[in-house]
Amino acid sequence: MSNQAHGLSTRRRWLRAQRHRAALVVSGPRDWALEQAGQLVVGAGDAVLWVGEQCPGAGVTQCRGDQAHQWLGRELDLVVWDSHSGTHPAGLAAISGALVGGGVLVWLVPPLEDWAWHEDGDYERLRRHRPPYFFLERFGRLLEGIAFPHELITPEAPLLKDIDPVSSGHIPLPEGPTKDQERAVAGVEAMARAPHPRPLVLRADRGRGKSSALGMAVSRLLKAGGVRIAVTAPRPAALESFWRFAGNHEPVLYLPPDEMLRRPCDWDLLLVDEAAALPVPVLLQLLEQCPRAVFATTVHGYEGSGRGFDLRFRQLLDERHPGWQLLRLTEPVRWAPDDPLEALVSQLLCLDADPADEPGSDSGVVIEQIDRSTLAREESLLRQVMGLLVSAHYQTSPDDLRQLLDDPDSLLWVARSAGQVVGVNWVLLEGGLDAELAEAVWLGRRRPRGHLMAQSLAFHGGDPEAARCRYARITRIAVHPRWRCRGVASRLIATARSALTGDLADVLGVSFGVTSDLLPFWRRQGFGLLRLGLRRDPASGTHAAMLGLALTERGAALCREQSERFALHWDMLEPEFEALPCALLGQLRQMLPIPAEESENERLTEADWRELQAFARGHRGLELSRLPLLRLAERAPETWPVADRELWGLAVIAGLSFTELRAKGLVQGRRDALQRLRRLTALLMERVNSRRRGGM
Repeated sequence: MSNQAHGLSTRRRWLRAQRHRAALVVSGPRDWALEQAGQLVVGAGDAVLWVGEQCPGAGVTQCRGDQAHQWLGRELDLVVWDSHSGTHPAGLAAISGALVGGGVLVWLVPPLEDWAWHEDGDYERLRRHRPPYFFLERFGRLLEGIAFPHELITPEAPLLKDIDPVSSGHIPLPEGPTKDQERAVAGVEAMARAPHPRPLVLRADRGRGKSSALGMAVSRLLKAGGVRIAVTAPRPAALESFWRFAGNHEPVLYLPPDEMLRRPCDWDLLLVDEAAALPVPVLLQLLEQCPRAVFATTVHGYEGSGRGFDLRFRQLLDERHPGWQLLRLTEPVRWAPDDPLEALVSQLLCLDADPADEPGSDSGVVIEQIDRSTLAREESLLRQVMGLLVSAHYQTSPDDLRQLLDDPDSLLWVARSAGQVVGVNWVLLEGGLDAELAEAVWLGRRRPRGHLMAQSLAFHGGDPEAARCRYARITRIAVHPRWRCRGVASRLIATARSALTGDLADVLGVSFGVTSDLLPFWRRQGFGLLRLGLRRDPASGTHAAMLGLALTERGAALCREQSERFALHWDMLEPEFEALPCALLGQLRQMLPIPAEESENERLTEADWRELQAFARGHRGLELSRLPLLRLAERAPETWPVADRELWGLAVIAGLSFTELRAKGLVQGRRDALQRLRRLTALLMERVNSRRRGGM
């Protein structure tokens, strides 16, 4: 056994005795680091995972950084993470949760002082980037100061320090459920049988066994009988631990959140795991559907925005369901309290970042733009900013931290009172695509990363010019709860608007899951409705609304054309929005402009022609193309085969669904129907063009 392997072996025995986990940071040139790692993992056994491209030796399980989330819910003793291959922030956070007490993260990194300039393949997920990377520079600065039981190994100090594995006593493994889990199980059982149930919230950091506790409670309830149980979560993989303890019981119904909301409630108890990863309106709808509900939430970490859940959902529970119950799970299950690796990963990725406890005074608010290097250097500022961003959006992740620090098109405005952060406005610059790429986006052939508004308005709005416009998209805006309704968000938007006029952007935009409480705020800021997504987000149950505020004449023309075009489509699209609350539908209709009257209703306009081209030549959907298709429909020749004429009439004019068309035997399925309709559209367009040329 090599000296390194022996040193790791004694370190792991000491960690197992303490039920703690640690990181060994191997910092140096890649070949040297791989050699060191090869020595460390010799004889490590089966419970080892190598994350990266080059894995020395056979028999070691390997995956990429973007696959690390697949290991959630599993148990690992040793993980080697090769940052020379790339550092996937969310993957690193996820994989650390799979290490059990006694586990070690062997982290291979470039020389710490050079890391900011190191080529990192995972940055290709960002649309634009260039060194120095402030995210990695901050990593290097923090890792330089790590202390025992972590260790930094370098070519200058290559040997892993030997320790006495029996020098610090022994912390035994818990036998059976922890006391926190027992209280949680008892709470779920009591609530399930209470004559007047009150919502129950299980609150925990990751690794505290909340999902397992839900499974234990279900197992006991099913054995006793008489309770019909349903469970939901933002993703099925989040329920692995739950099913392990609940067993494969048929009486337990699982449905995704959006399907759960569409189905009549025929169960007695509803369990919502990873509740913080769902928007508050969805949680409230689930609670209205089944008042006997348990919401389990992770407070910090990659699973969701637990702090946002605390700040928003609990306030609404106080208002609408006074007397609701809260149980906290604080004792870790997989490792002992005060785990060194949990503390290190939380610090590096700001997983435990919270808004300021004392958010300033009433002395006033100062708004300033913060550059990325300043944000990376001032740790207190960064943690307050991340705390607010997490509290404001249910999908904020460690990947967002990296983009905030390293995307050159990322802009940040911060509102402070007495030095404390009370509001943030994070803006991303998008669009400005060249003509060739813009046309490919319009036709649905290209989907360039990081250009949400440019891509959506060009493709769904049917105009390639939309991809050539420049956008400043507000990706996150957040205000501390104690400072809401004081105009802070309005001032943040106004400040950004003033700074962005000129050469940076044509449109100040925003895209969000639309709700009746959010939409009025954006209307008051002067934003107009550009489009509304046809499909509901499966996790949130909301439709994405895209709004814009013109900053230039070019932007004003684009916003006007997009809004008017969407208004023309509205009557045909409205059935797609039938599940929206009536109040919200009314608000949306009020934001639509009155379409300009046309002298000839059947006349094909330039916008019609663009949308028809996109449908015939690209991947534009039938729903968004029905308006110009109807205007084209009467030109269908009598010489078409009967099957084609029948398909055209029922799909385009009558508006039958693909399922209905298939039931009538007209098509084999959606793909077949679209291929035939695109071909027929192209034929009709050529017919119209021929007549135009003949009349010239």
